[in-house]
Amino acid sequence: MTAMKLYYSCGFVPICIHCGKYVPNKSVQNSPNKAKKSDNVTPKAMKETKVESIDEVSKIGKLYKMMQTVLVKLETLDLINERILSVEQNVKSLTESIEFAHGEISDLKEEMVKREETEGENYSQIKELEDWNRRLQDSVVDLKARSMRDNLLFHNIDEAEEEDCTEVIYSLLEEKLDMPEARSSIKIDRAHRVGRKRDGRRKLRAIVAKFYFFPDREKIRFNAKKLRGTKIGISEQFPEETEKVCQTLYPEMRRAKATQSRECVWFVINFILTMWSLFPIITKGNITQLYLVRILLSN
Repeated sequence: MTAMKLYYSCGFVPICIHCGKYVPNKSVQNSPNKAKKSDNVTPKAMKETKVESIDEVSKIGKLYKMMQTVLVKLETLDLINERILSVEQNVKSLTESIEFAHGEISDLKEEMVKREETEGENYSQIKELEDWNRRLQDSVVDLKARSMRDNLLFHNIDEAEEEDCTEVIYSLLEEKLDMPEARSSIKIDRAHRVGRKRDGRRKLRAIVAKFYFFPDREKIRFNAKKLRGTKIGISEQFPEETEKVCQTLYPEMRRAKATQSRECVWFVINFILTMWSLFPIITKGNITQLYLVRILLSN
């Protein structure tokens, strides 16, 4: 019988190893010797033998099914084992990645600490440079103010081609300020227009005049009140940085002076304190303090 194996020894009943069913023993039925022996068996014994054989077949079938179930579970366990191994490999790879990332983070932390230290040093150096630059600018403004202390600005004087600004100033002093001896008593170092001449420019350029002696400059400045009612004006020359601060305070100063109250006095004090805070080096001397007071008194 192909693809089938029968068991007769050791009291086993012949069954198919593939399906677990009972297989009749044809060789026994066809054997004359065994047939003669079976004639002596009673029907009751044959029935009992048949029942026992069926019970054994049923038990073997159950056992076979159990074995199949065990094999399926074993295959499932193999798959689970493979998956566990794969998960372990992934966990190992992930652990290595985390360790690498932790090392990178540690390196970045160290680098950040070094950068913070460097930034702190750079900040200190920048602050020192800013302080030094501020002091340098204050010194420059102070030098400008000192170089301009003997200067006066003459505003709204008509311009002419190839004019001599020194002669224009002398003529103004003699004709408008009642100083007939100006040419002989007052010495002007130099005088010129402020800024470049531009075609079509409506606003007249001011004339800046530098005097040899400071008392001469003050004499002219105090006589500037005689020019009231005319378009001509006289003022002191200050550095551009000082003028910018003054421009923001002129409207309040004029309003305070118009009220003729003590508010004007407080404005003068606040003005000087403001200038002191803006130019700490300049205001150490009395020159700049006098400049600030003169600005207020002349406007």
